[in-house]
Amino acid sequence: TSATGSWVLNFAELNELNAGGYQRPESTDVAAPIPLRKVDPKYPPELRTAHVEGEVILYAIIRKDGTVDSIQLVHGIDAHLDANAMDALAQWKFQPAEKGGEPINLEAVVHIPFRARGPAY
Repeated sequence: TSATGSWVLNFAELNELNAGGYQRPESTDVAAPIPLRKVDPKYPPELRTAHVEGEVILYAIIRKDGTVDSIQLVHGIDAHLDANAMDALAQWKFQPAEKGGEPINLEAVVHIPFRARGPAY
């Protein structure tokens, strides 16, 4: 949860050996990555005041060492907010996902909301 709302992360095991075709997984027992360090994106006051809001969607790889890289914009809302979301995600650190007790690389799709007003309770 951030100042702008809750992030949603969807992930899948990155199959680097067979990227070109479908391969049936040996096991579906993947332990999810755990965020150890979270960084919220900057939401400039002028954009908040102008009610520039929506959801930035990013693609990234969460590496075996817990770092995030290969970040790509899937859906943007504003060039500044898009860049701020990418910068924030790049600073996240994870306890890596595991399969069979071994760290693995994951593909992730990350939804980052920007809301000009606080959540209604």
